[in-house]
Order: sequence, then structure tokens, then C-alpha cells
Amino acid sequence: MKSKFKFKKVSPGWHYDKFEEPSNELEKVDRLYYHPDTLTTVNNIISSPYSEGGIKRVHIGDPAEDVNSSIINERVAHMREVGYDEDKYFIEFINDKFPEIEKQLSERYNISHYHCCAIIVQPGQCMPVHDDTYSYLKKYMNRDYPDVKYDMVKNVRRYLTFLTDWEWGQSLGAGNIIKWQWKMGDIYKWGHRMLHWSSNASMKPMVFFEITGLELNNGGKDE
Repeated sequence: MKSKFKFKKVSPGWHYDKFEEPSNELEKVDRLYYHPDTLTTVNNIISSPYSEGGIKRVHIGDPAEDVNSSIINERVAHMREVGYDEDKYFIEFINDKFPEIEKQLSERYNISHYHCCAIIVQPGQCMPVHDDTYSYLKKYMNRDYPDVKYDMVKNVRRYLTFLTDWEWGQSLGAGNIIKWQWKMGDIYKWGHRMLHWSSNASMKPMVFFEITGLELNNGGKDE
């Protein structure tokens, strides 16, 4: 099957050449050291994800929020076209399961106006390749903080930290880089709107936490 879908070149300055040598598209930037209670929570959500508040998100279903994004709608249509179905999913936790991680990341990287979630990618599942639209961030900033000034490239930040150690068969990718052998607590970031994905061909769940928000030196006020 020949698809007409093409990723738009939206990551500033990136070449979009699959065979170009990797550079700094995806970087490990630091590591968190967790309280023992965090590991207990991780084990609980792995053992009983839905009773712990997890929500099953089917990749070709509706997004978590109604963001009226034509980009997301186009991507979902393409995913259906190439064979993704209702059995392809991830589990999302947006119920403040990890407040200490939220606090550490937001303070360490000076992130404000943020939202965060934990994700389980079960064995045999993946997070398909995509670039972030930040639709939810833009929606609630327009709704709740209309006076805050920010630039999408200069101020928007997203960090990912793993809540489980790496297992054979798991990978995290962005641009032309693939990462593996991470430890619980390793923190990664990738370029603005860089294509990225994760896959789990292992025998154990892959769990990570993401925070998305703004790094504002002046609090979002005009200079």
C-alpha cells in the first residue's frame, strides 16, 4: 500500500533526512532519584492500571481532550490507513499519581503552567511516531492564562523520565537517534516538534512520566 501521508517539516532547523548522521535530536539530560514510595506506586499501576485510575487511550480514537486539531485528525486518519486498529493503545494516568516527580522536574527546569501524566506502554504496544502539536497546552493557556506571553520554540519544554528500568526489546527514539539501556529516573528531552516514538517489544511494561510547560524568565510578561 502506498500512502500519501508525509510529515510536515515543523522542527526548526532539522533536515528530515532518514540517513543523515544523528546529532542531538534526543538527549539524556539528568537523572532523578526517587523515594521508595514512588516504586510502590509504579508497581501498583502496573499491577492494576485501571483500578489505579489509568485510562486506555486507543491511538486511532479520540484524543484525551477535544483540541480541534486538524494535524491530529490527519495523523489518526493515516494511522487507520496503514493498519493501526482498536487493539493499539497506551494507558495514561492524569490523576496526580506522582506529585514528588512533578515537583522535582518543575523546580529543576523552572517549568511553570505545566501539565503532566504517566504512561504505560504494555508489551507488544508502542507510541507511534509523531511530532507534538502542544494542542492541549495552547488550549488551556488561551483559556486560563490569556495574558501570559510565550514563544512556542523558545519557551515550551517537555521532559520525559522513566519509571522503570530498560528491558531488552524496548526503545525510545527521536529524529535519527534511538536510546536504550536507561535506568529508572533517567531524564530525556528532544528537539522542538521533533519526530519521536517509543516501542515495547519486551516481556515487561514500559512506564514513563512526562511534564510539559513553559520556561519563562520574566513570568510571561512583556519586557
